[in-house]
Amino acid sequence: MERIHVAVRSRPLSPEDARSSPWRISGNTIAHSAQSSIRFEFDRIFGQECRTSEVYETRTKHIVDSVVQGFNGTVFAYGQTNSGKTYTMRGSANEPGIIPLAVHDLFQRIEEHMDREFLVRMSYMEIYNEEINDLLVPEHRKLQIHESSEKGIFVAGLREEIVTCAEQVMDFMSFGESHRHIGETNMNLYSSRSHTIFRMVIESREKGDDNEAEDSCDAVRVSVLNLVDLAGSERAAKTGAEGVRLKEGSHINKSLMILGTVIKKLSEGIEGQGGHVPYRDSKLTRILQPALGGNSNTAIICNITLAQVHADETKSSLQFASRALRVTNCACVNEILTDAALLKRQRKEIEELRAKLRNSQSDHWGEEILNLRNTLLQSELEKERIALELEEEKKAKEQRDKRLIEQAKKIENLSSLVLNSERDDRSIAFSKDKRRVTWCPGPKARQFGIEVLGPVEEGPTSSTVRNERNMGMPPHFEELMQGSYASNDEPCANACSPSDMAKYTEDVSLPDSHALLHVTNRRKTNTMKKSDQEQFGGTAGELIIPEDAHDGNNALQSQECTVPCVVSSLSARESEAILVIKQLQDQIKLLEAEKSSIQTNLDDVLELATQQKTSFNEKYEKLQQNALAAQEQAKVANEKLSTLSATIKSNQEVAYGFLSNVLMETEGINLGMHQLRNSVESALSFIDELSQNLLMMAQGILEVKHSAHEDIRQFGSMVRDYEKLSACLMKKVCKLETEKKLLEEQSQDQQNEIDKLKSNLASCEKDIDDCTLQHELEKEGILSELLNLQKEVLTLSSSSLMKEKESIRKELDRTKTKLRETETKLKNSVQEKIKLQSEKAEAHKEVKKLKSQRTLLERDLRKRDSATVDKRHELNSTPQELAGVFDQAVQMQEEYQKLEMHVFDMEAEISSLQEALKTSVAEKDEALSKVELMTSELEDLANKLNSAELERNSLSDEIALLTKRSNSSESTLKRLEASLNSVSREKEDMGMQLTDALLDMESERSIWAAKKKEYLEASQRLNTCLDENRKLSEDLIKVRQELASCREQCRTPEEKLAHSLESNMNEKGIKFCEACKGSDQFVEKGRTIDGAVGEKELQKQLLMITEERNSLLSETQQMRLIVNEAEVLKENCDRKASALYITNHKLTH
Repeated sequence: MERIHVAVRSRPLSPEDARSSPWRISGNTIAHSAQSSIRFEFDRIFGQECRTSEVYETRTKHIVDSVVQGFNGTVFAYGQTNSGKTYTMRGSANEPGIIPLAVHDLFQRIEEHMDREFLVRMSYMEIYNEEINDLLVPEHRKLQIHESSEKGIFVAGLREEIVTCAEQVMDFMSFGESHRHIGETNMNLYSSRSHTIFRMVIESREKGDDNEAEDSCDAVRVSVLNLVDLAGSERAAKTGAEGVRLKEGSHINKSLMILGTVIKKLSEGIEGQGGHVPYRDSKLTRILQPALGGNSNTAIICNITLAQVHADETKSSLQFASRALRVTNCACVNEILTDAALLKRQRKEIEELRAKLRNSQSDHWGEEILNLRNTLLQSELEKERIALELEEEKKAKEQRDKRLIEQAKKIENLSSLVLNSERDDRSIAFSKDKRRVTWCPGPKARQFGIEVLGPVEEGPTSSTVRNERNMGMPPHFEELMQGSYASNDEPCANACSPSDMAKYTEDVSLPDSHALLHVTNRRKTNTMKKSDQEQFGGTAGELIIPEDAHDGNNALQSQECTVPCVVSSLSARESEAILVIKQLQDQIKLLEAEKSSIQTNLDDVLELATQQKTSFNEKYEKLQQNALAAQEQAKVANEKLSTLSATIKSNQEVAYGFLSNVLMETEGINLGMHQLRNSVESALSFIDELSQNLLMMAQGILEVKHSAHEDIRQFGSMVRDYEKLSACLMKKVCKLETEKKLLEEQSQDQQNEIDKLKSNLASCEKDIDDCTLQHELEKEGILSELLNLQKEVLTLSSSSLMKEKESIRKELDRTKTKLRETETKLKNSVQEKIKLQSEKAEAHKEVKKLKSQRTLLERDLRKRDSATVDKRHELNSTPQELAGVFDQAVQMQEEYQKLEMHVFDMEAEISSLQEALKTSVAEKDEALSKVELMTSELEDLANKLNSAELERNSLSDEIALLTKRSNSSESTLKRLEASLNSVSREKEDMGMQLTDALLDMESERSIWAAKKKEYLEASQRLNTCLDENRKLSEDLIKVRQELASCREQCRTPEEKLAHSLESNMNEKGIKFCEACKGSDQFVEKGRTIDGAVGEKELQKQLLMITEERNSLLSETQQMRLIVNEAEVLKENCDRKASALYITNHKLTH
């Protein structure tokens, strides 16, 4: 809560008024000498000899400072008419007033606040007869007041100009003052007839670099500075106001009376009690509502005169000021906060609190280091657990390999069993008798089955075979076993029962692999004929019964008949068995090749595993070193907290980074475990995938190398292109500078020509004024002559002259009508002259506006050039400092993107400025067209003057006829003749003068035509210059397009590089994880298979891999350097393009 500051300033008095003054000033109190009860005390009272700068320093300067900080401020001058209000606010050339001092001080304060960026807008309005007019745009009249939650109370349609310096503000101020309503009264020669409000809106926000963009807050401060020059209260008896002045005075007194009632209500505290304050009764109080008891720092300067004549007005002004002292305002910072800005501010506060906590808890760094060590130990324990799980999975795989070997042995035993059964069948067939043998009953078959299967011993292999059959086998061997089982079941179906056959297949021992040469293929028995099967079954049945071999020769004969069939079927089976054996041998070879590939993959896996172990050891050592360094830094931080806090934070971030890497590695190992569990079921497919991945790795490395070489070549060509472009641009810049100098010289010549034309116009206007005066004098002479003629005509009483009188009267009527027409024409010419003068003044104002806009644009361009130079230095320094850190390089890329966005914004602003320039050029063309119209109108006026002169000549002829007629009249008309002769002589003199004037006009016309030709030539030169500028702008656009294409060409290899690097890194990471998995699985197996592989070979392979890795890293660094160089070249091209744009803007200006 802060009350309104009130200061009183008295106007200097003459010595007589000072002697008779009833007021006495002592310090900050003023009292009436005659009435002791009339006594007032204020914050400050200034005497008659004080300067305006002292008034400004007391309170207004503080208000301007607070406005820069975000508070609203209002300063207005109050008092009666002719008390010095406008002088206090506006000042003079020798002593500037409150407004110029505040404007200059405001911009000085803005320059001092380097940490914030500002946007300043100004508006200037007047309240004339309770109507709001825009003084910057005189066409905007009768504006309305609106209110909204965002803007508050504002005037709709009021022009707000963006300003960058105090000089520009003062130019706008002088332009507005030229349109203010000022009148003359008995008390003041230049009396303000309206209230004026000069308003400046200041927007500001924190200026943060790209690195500090996240830390800065996006809150925007919006403050308003109102500088009000009130019209003075007046009495009609003293001012002598009448008509319009009386109406203006009544509106001024009404608005000031409402202002006084508002101040009175606020001083009495009615608003706080819920009462009504009549802000809406006047537009002045409505606009100044925030400054009266609202959100603003307000100061009132009460201007008074201490003369005896104005004692009552002074008393009422002091009473108003004393009431204003009791009014309080609630000023606060006006900030526009978005949700994002609030979040940023809260984050900033949280970070500050955390920093304080860290500073206060600096003694606990040792505990944090211990926690880090514990987390590292936990990660190592997790690694050991993962290694144990891998060993268990290796053991399970070894057991499965053993089962596969046992299944192979079973296959061999089965093949040997088949061979033994064929030999037994042949021996039985030769030993049997030739008599017919019938099928043996069940008991004998059982005994035979027992005898045949008896020699096979049941050992441990049978049990293992049963278990393994239940567990299942790989797909290739299962198919073979199914085929063998199917072929065994068909021929034995007639010989034994299913239960006996199951016992037979379970209890047999398998033969060697060489015995498979005599195995028959039993898969194709289904394709044999039924008769062959029956014969085979019969022979088998007869062969199975050895006990009946002694029964007779009939059985032997039947056997001899069946033997050829059996032999043919056996030969077919042998051929099929050979094919199967070959297929099995091929599969064995494939398995051996797979073993060799697995061995090579195992070697690679071992190498990768050793690399991983070494990398883990190195990382662990680095973590230990970092932990030790962190301890040392913590000890040093206890001594120097302020200086080494940043280093501790960096070490902590490094430790967190290492921990995150360790956690990522553990997660990768866990994922590898899950993948291993899934891949153990298909070991062979996993090994094939490993080999394919290794091949893909080699191909990818080769492709990366090729692409890197191609990119290097492309970058070299691009660098050459950039150099060529830079040389071309420098040449164009030189050309543009020379053209700029030529254009400046031409513009100076044109300015000189314009000055000459202005002087010619002034001379023409003077001539026109002289002509108008001569016409008026002639008109008066003609009127006097006509009056004399009328008197003389009345004196004529003879009847012979009646007709002549009537004719003379008619001629007089005609001359009167012609005179009226000439008067109307003269009035029209005068009005047109006034219009031309007003248009000339507007043209001057437009020229001033264009000049101010040009200065503004030049300053903006200079500021942007300085900003680009600063950013260029920043960009040159940051790559040198952050060359080795990849994360900071990513940040630099983001900053570069932001800079590109900023460049695009700058280009958009430049295009908008170009459009503004085009509009200004169009306005200039319009002004030129107006000048041409004015010249044409002047020519029309000259023609009209010629026609008037011709009419005057005709009138002189008619008067001469009248004189002739009067000469033929009586002696009484001799006087008329003498007078007419004198009139005719005077007319001749006038005619001579008119001819001289016409000759002068014709000479001036010739001069004007020559100047017009020169002006047209200058306009043509301007058009050629504009065409050249357009061509230059088109060339710039083309250069920009080429730059954009070059950027796209640079981006494509950069994206390719980034993509290839990411893909290679991902592939390497995936393959590294897979290699780790495979290494953990096959370490023991590789040791058993290749015990002869020594540690030296592994070390050599590791060295080769490390060399390849280092070469790839060096190539990637080279590519990054090339990318950085390309970015520097891009920036140089962008700078040159911006310089070309600046020169183009200057040339267009």
